[in-house]
Amino acid sequence: MVLTPQAGVISVLMEHHTIMRFSLSLVTAAVFTALVTPVVAHAENAAAVTAIERITVQGDLRQQSAGQLAGSLSVATEQDLQRQSVQHLDELLNQFANVNFSAGASRGRFIQVRGIGERSEFVDTINPSVGMLIDGIDYSGLGITGISDIAQFEVFRGPEATRFGANALAGMLNLTTKGPTDTPEGKVTVTLADYDSYQLAGQFSNAITPQWGYSLALEQQVSDGFIKNTHLKRDDTNNIDEFNARFKLAFQPNSDLTLQLISHFVDQDNGYDAFSLDRNRTTLSDEPGQDKLRSKALALQTDYRGLPFARLQGQLSWLDAAMDYGFDEDWSHVGLHPDEYSTTDRYLRNREQLTLDYRLVSTDAGRLGDSDWVLGIYAASKEFELTRQFWNWSLWQADSFASALTRTNLAVYTELSTPVSDKLTLISGVRLERYEDDYADSSGNQIGNTDTMWGAKLSLNYQPNPQALIYLLGSRGYKVGGVNGDALAKAADDSLSELMSKASFAPETLYNAEFGVKGTALDQSLVTRVAAFYMWRKDMQVKGWLNPDSGPQFAGFIDNAGSGRNYGIEIENRLQLHPQLAVMLSASWLKTKLGNYITIDGDDFSGREQAQAPRFGYSVAADWYLSDAMTFNIGLQGKDAFYYSDGHEQRSSRYELLNLRLSYQLQHWQLAVWSRNALDKDIGVRGFYFGNDPRDGYAPHLYEQFAEPRRVGVSASYQF
Repeated sequence: MVLTPQAGVISVLMEHHTIMRFSLSLVTAAVFTALVTPVVAHAENAAAVTAIERITVQGDLRQQSAGQLAGSLSVATEQDLQRQSVQHLDELLNQFANVNFSAGASRGRFIQVRGIGERSEFVDTINPSVGMLIDGIDYSGLGITGISDIAQFEVFRGPEATRFGANALAGMLNLTTKGPTDTPEGKVTVTLADYDSYQLAGQFSNAITPQWGYSLALEQQVSDGFIKNTHLKRDDTNNIDEFNARFKLAFQPNSDLTLQLISHFVDQDNGYDAFSLDRNRTTLSDEPGQDKLRSKALALQTDYRGLPFARLQGQLSWLDAAMDYGFDEDWSHVGLHPDEYSTTDRYLRNREQLTLDYRLVSTDAGRLGDSDWVLGIYAASKEFELTRQFWNWSLWQADSFASALTRTNLAVYTELSTPVSDKLTLISGVRLERYEDDYADSSGNQIGNTDTMWGAKLSLNYQPNPQALIYLLGSRGYKVGGVNGDALAKAADDSLSELMSKASFAPETLYNAEFGVKGTALDQSLVTRVAAFYMWRKDMQVKGWLNPDSGPQFAGFIDNAGSGRNYGIEIENRLQLHPQLAVMLSASWLKTKLGNYITIDGDDFSGREQAQAPRFGYSVAADWYLSDAMTFNIGLQGKDAFYYSDGHEQRSSRYELLNLRLSYQLQHWQLAVWSRNALDKDIGVRGFYFGNDPRDGYAPHLYEQFAEPRRVGVSASYQF
């Protein structure tokens, strides 16, 4: 059968119509469930309203419950980690709708929400589209390592500029760890797994006096990794060796004031040998790379309730981090082929930052009429230093490149909550932020950049009953522009002279329109949330590459692609089918589109789907309580294929990921046997397309880094 162009158009339109009908059906079903379920539960048990479980969102300005907050939000607790035997953030993110990540390092470090987010950081300092906070400290771009002491993990989807500023163009990850307690509490966990892996984690908290309390969490993770280096005859060149320590000291001198000192320490000494010329888990490198991080952080949190009109909350934090990231550029060894090359690439980074974020949150006595309000100030100073050690192909010798970037931010923000009626509330917020950049590098470039940006949100919240929320939300996010130092430094090379046109890139703006419904049964037998969104990206920032002759010489830069479109649906449900069986379901559908984008090589990708944006994703999990002591957990997660880059046509493979866990609970002990990726799927977490194999004349191929294969392990924990 020959498919004519007309028939092809009709086929595409029919497919689009079918998808839209299916999406509208999902929204209709979710809205009906969210509204009807609380009413039914209310008729069965009106008195249960006082027993409704409320999860307080720590990242919200007013710390409301998740069910009352307008916007697409997911919350995970320690129980969610145990269900899937999660040991690292990579394994947790697969549970969330419209959330993806990329690696290109020993761990997943770069997050995408609704198809928006960076995929790598080499020479030029990035400003993440999706930020990361741990206990309020900004770890954006560094990644999250240990999560064994998690108290609550929150995923904000969509622009959150009013609350978080420039690091939340597409969303924010907010991790809160366990803190001091009034009585002694502790937990020790030991995990053993294949690939010579183990994890030791311990937490303890207690009160010193009625005014003083503390908590301490320690964690060590070690693994050989999942790569076999046949040249060196080693299986630990992509190893994991991570230590995390967190300490909190709380002081409450009186009922009006609470102070908390937070201290973090991270020592990561991981290997990096992830890419194979044979495109599998077997490498040939003779100089395997490294992915090291050593960071220290301090923060002082303040909560003062002594003012009659408002509550003063805020945090002053400091972070210092040193990173050592490098790899064997040829992925091979000397003697592989007569046309070989042998070079390495190494990036030594230092980052120091000081951040202040304080706000006044109105009390009942301080309302403006009937309106609750928030007024805050944010200031930050960040210094980034880079030394790159690499092979200079123009000079045909080892070379280095150094750069320094100083960035200061100053912002004011406010939010107003105004009741329109008993069931209708208008939420409005705005943030005004100014940043200044001073950039200098060893190529003689000295560039200053400054801009004033603004973000906002406006939502209309309708609460038909205490357990349901319907909202309409409009929001605007922003992301700073910057300098392409790598492009400027290499533009003098004749083969890379086109880079002169890519010296800088413009800020990006994101507009979001969203409709959402949330509902909870009084007896907690059903929790459902749905959000439908449409986002428009202006001056969309994309990663570009210039790779002459598809060989080993390349240069990266950030470019602007005109506009972009991202729209879709997110659904989350929790259903207690039986006292012994609970089911959790999350699903997402996403459609993305690049605007007018022609690469520096002349390739036209206008109208194509954006990178790291799978059309659909899902996570289905079940807790089956076999007895009072024994529980069986099963989880199935899947994602559609997606493009690895905005600059080539290579895609990942669609996958399904099966996790299993059987646990036995004693009074203080819990014993568990588990398997992650039980079907042993090869799941791509980073992909490059170029030529790097001399054995086939450096023909371009898709080279992929894979997530962990099938894992099997046992865990034992003692809680007291």
